[in-house]
Amino acid sequence: MKLSLEKSSNKMGAVSLASPNRHTMSLMSDDLSHTIFEGDPTFTRIGLAVPRKTLDETRVDLTVNNFSRKKHNEELMSILLEEEVPGVENVLELFESFLQTFQSYSAEHQVFNQCAEYESKCGEQVTALHKLIQMAPQGHSKLAQAQELEQELRFERDTWRLVASLYQDRLNSEFQDSEMESEEIWSGLDDATSEDDLVRQLYDKNAIIRQAQLVVDWLEQRAADVYHDSHYSQAEFYGDAVTGWENTLHSLISKKRGLSTDNVEHNLVTQMDPDAPNREQSRRLHPLDKEDEMRLLRSVFARLRCGQLDEAQQLCFRAGQPFRAAILEGWKLFHDPNMKSRTDVANTKESPSGNPYRDIWKTMSWKECENVQLSVEERSILALLCGHLKALLPACPSWEDQLWAHLRAMIDHCVEKELRRCVNYKRQLQVLPDEYWNQQLTIESIFSTLAASRDKTLLAQGRDQYRIIQRYLIMDDVDGLLEEMSSWLSKGDNWSVHLRPHMLRLMAHLALFFRRIGRGSSDDLIGSILEAYVLQLVSLGRTDLAAVYVAQLPLPEDQIRLYAQCLVMVEEQQESCEDTERQRLLYLAHQVGLDVNAIAKQVVITLCNQGDIIQHANDASLQVATSAEDERRIRSLSWLLMDPSMRSQLLIQANTLMRGYLLRRQIEAVKLTFKLIPPDTLKILSELWESRTGLTDLPTEVAAATREYLSIQAYIDALDAFQEWFARFHHSKPKKTEASVQQQRGGASAQLSFTENLLKEQHLKQHQVEMLRWQAAVDSLTETAIDKLYNVLLFPDGGWMADSVQFEDEDTPRQQQQQLLRQSCIPHAALLLCNILTSTHRHSQCLELANVVASEQQSLYKVCSAEQLAQLTKHLRQAYVKLLDHGESP
Repeated sequence: MKLSLEKSSNKMGAVSLASPNRHTMSLMSDDLSHTIFEGDPTFTRIGLAVPRKTLDETRVDLTVNNFSRKKHNEELMSILLEEEVPGVENVLELFESFLQTFQSYSAEHQVFNQCAEYESKCGEQVTALHKLIQMAPQGHSKLAQAQELEQELRFERDTWRLVASLYQDRLNSEFQDSEMESEEIWSGLDDATSEDDLVRQLYDKNAIIRQAQLVVDWLEQRAADVYHDSHYSQAEFYGDAVTGWENTLHSLISKKRGLSTDNVEHNLVTQMDPDAPNREQSRRLHPLDKEDEMRLLRSVFARLRCGQLDEAQQLCFRAGQPFRAAILEGWKLFHDPNMKSRTDVANTKESPSGNPYRDIWKTMSWKECENVQLSVEERSILALLCGHLKALLPACPSWEDQLWAHLRAMIDHCVEKELRRCVNYKRQLQVLPDEYWNQQLTIESIFSTLAASRDKTLLAQGRDQYRIIQRYLIMDDVDGLLEEMSSWLSKGDNWSVHLRPHMLRLMAHLALFFRRIGRGSSDDLIGSILEAYVLQLVSLGRTDLAAVYVAQLPLPEDQIRLYAQCLVMVEEQQESCEDTERQRLLYLAHQVGLDVNAIAKQVVITLCNQGDIIQHANDASLQVATSAEDERRIRSLSWLLMDPSMRSQLLIQANTLMRGYLLRRQIEAVKLTFKLIPPDTLKILSELWESRTGLTDLPTEVAAATREYLSIQAYIDALDAFQEWFARFHHSKPKKTEASVQQQRGGASAQLSFTENLLKEQHLKQHQVEMLRWQAAVDSLTETAIDKLYNVLLFPDGGWMADSVQFEDEDTPRQQQQQLLRQSCIPHAALLLCNILTSTHRHSQCLELANVVASEQQSLYKVCSAEQLAQLTKHLRQAYVKLLDHGESP
C-alpha cells in the first residue's frame, strides 16, 4: 500500500517533502543577481542568439493572429451572452467529467490520481470562466452569477488540492511512528549537524509540523493563483536598474546645486542610506518616493503571501532597493556542507548557505515589528519572517490570510524551539522575547481563535461551507465533516448558503473518497449525502449518471428505493416517457448491478399509489371519466413490460390499479389498463414457471393474480356485451315510415295512385326485412350478453373476485377491495341480466336467474344488500306476472 501511494504521489506531482519551504527554508542562492534575473520573464539578456523575423513578417503575423483571435472571441461572447447565466452550460459538464474520473480510477492505489483529476477538471472550468469574464464588457448584467460560479469552482478546485496533499501524507505517515519522543528523533545528531539538517529531520519525523507546512503551501499556492489572475497582466511600475528614492535623490542634488524651487522638496531627508527615514524622524522622503515605496512594500508582501520569495526579491532589486532583498535573506537556516566528512579526493569546499547569525537577525526584526514608526506593510514583512504574529495579523484581512499567518507563526515557533534545544551552537544565542515563546499554537487553538474573532467579515467567511469543509480536512476530523455535511441536507432554506449542485457534487465525491481510503465510519451519513446528490442529478436532467452513484450505497434496499425514486422523478418530469427511455434507464441500472426487477416494481407501486383510503362509488351504474393522473398511472405499468420475467409483477400491479378504478366506477380507466397487459401474459407466466421449476401449478400469489385478472376480464367483457346489446336494442331499431304507419292504421290508400301504393308497399317490405335483420342481431347480442353476465355470476372455484386458496392474512387491503367489488359488481351484473331478460320477454329465464341468486352453491344473495335484493325481486316479480299473463307455467 505504501509503495502504491508513493507511486501515485509521483504521478500526480504532489508537493514533495523536499520543498525548500519546509526543509532548507532557503529560496534563494548566494548569487542574488543570478537568482533574480534567471527566472525573470520581464528581463531580456543582450546578445541572446534567437532567430528573428523581419519587421514586415512580424507585422503580418500579429495582424492575422489578432484579427482571428478577436473574431473568435467575439463569436464566443455572442454565444455565451445569449445564455441566462453565461458559461453555466459548459460548467455542468463537470458532472459527466467527475463520473468518468470516478470510474476510470477505481483501483485503491489510484485514489490520489482521482483527486488530481478532479482538481484538473475544476481548474479547466475556472480558466474558461475567467477568460469569459475578462472578455465581457465591464458591469455586464449577466456576469454576476458567472463570477459567483467561478469563485465556487475555485473553492472546489482548491479543496481537492488540499485533500490530495494532506491525505497522501497522512496515509504514508501511518506506516511510520509519528509519535516518537524527541530524544529518539534526534538520537543520530552530532556536533556537525546544521540547522538545515535538523529541520529536515523534524519535517520527516513530526507529522503535525509537516502537515501544517502542507497547509501553508496550499494557502500560498491558492493566493498565487488569485494573484496571477488579478495582477499578472498589470504593470508593476518598476523597471530594471532603477535608483531607489530617485525623486528624493534628484531633489537633494538639485538643492545642492541651488536649483530647487519646489515647496514639496523642503524638509526632505538629508542622506540616502536605508536607515535615513527612521533616523531623521523629523524629515521625510519625497511624496512620490513614499508612494512608490508603499506600492513596493504591498507588492513584496503579496509575493511573500504567495510563497514567492524570489519574485519579492526581484521587485526589490528592480525598484533599486537591494537592501530589502538582503533583509529577506536573514531568516534562512544556516548550513555548511563542509562540516560533514567528505569522501571526494579533490577535497573541494562548498559554499555555505543561510545566515549563521539568524538569531541576531530575528531579534532585531522582532524589535522592528514593534517600531510604530514603520509602516504596517514593512512591519508585516518582517513579522512574517521572524514569527511575530501580532504584527502580521493587521495585514491579513481574509479567513485564509489569518489561517496562513497563524500556521506560519506556529511552524516558526516549533522549529525555533527544536533548533535551540538540539543544535550545538558554538556561541551564546540571542534571547528571544517572552511574547514569542508564549505563542503556544495548535491547529485546534488556531481555528478556535478564528471562530472567536470580532471581525464580522472574518466570521462570515468562516461560516462558508467550503471553508468549513477545509477546516475539517485540516483537522483530520472525517466523522465530524460527514456529520456536518449531512446536517446541511436537512437545514434547507435556513442555511445561509444554498446547497448548490456543485457543492453537492463535492460533498458526494468527498464521501466516496473517505470511504475508499477507510476513513468514513458512518455508512448512513455517506448514504444520505449520496442520495441528495443523486436526486440533484435527476433534477438537473442527468439521470444517466445516477445509477453509478446509487450502486455505491451499501444496502440493496436503499439502492432499490433511491433509484426507483429517480425513475419516478423522470416519469413525473416528462409528459410522456417513451419505452425506449425506460429501457435505457433500466439497462444502466443493470450494468452497475442493481436489482432491476425490484426497482421497476417499486416505481410502479409509487406511481400507482391511490392512497390508503379505499374509495368506492355506491352506485354501480355510474361512469366516471379518466383523468390525466389516471392516464399517467396506467402508463407507469410500462416499466414492468421491459422484461418478460417481470410479467407476474405487471399482473399484480395492474390488478391493484384496476380494482381501484372499478371501485370508483372508472370503467374506461379499467379498459385502458387491461389493454396495456399483453395478451400472452398468462402463457408466458406458465412457461417461465415451468421452465424454472418443472411445475405446472403457479405459486399462490401469481395464481391469485391470474384468477383476479380473469375475473376483471369477465366483468369487462360482460359490460361491453351489455353496452353493445343496449345500443342495438334501444337505439338501432329500424323506424317505420309514415306511409306504413298510415297503412297499418287503415288510411285511405284509394286516394293514392297505383304508383304511390306500390312504392308504399316496397317501403313496408323493406322495413320488415330490416326488422328481421335487427331482431336477428338483437337475438345474437342477447345470447352473448347473457352468457357474459352469467360468466360473472357463475365464476368457477369460489365465485367472481374470490381467491380459490386461503392466505394467512385475510384482512389485507386487497381482500377488502375484492369484497367491496363483489358487493357492488355481482348485484349490478344480476340487474343488467334481469334487464336484458325482461326487455327481450324471456320471463322464464328471469326465474332461472332467481334460482341462481338464491342458490347456496354460489351464495350470491349474501353479497347483495337489502336494497339490491328488493330491486332485483321487483324485476323478478314483474317477470312472473308477465309469465302468468301469457298463460305460461313458471
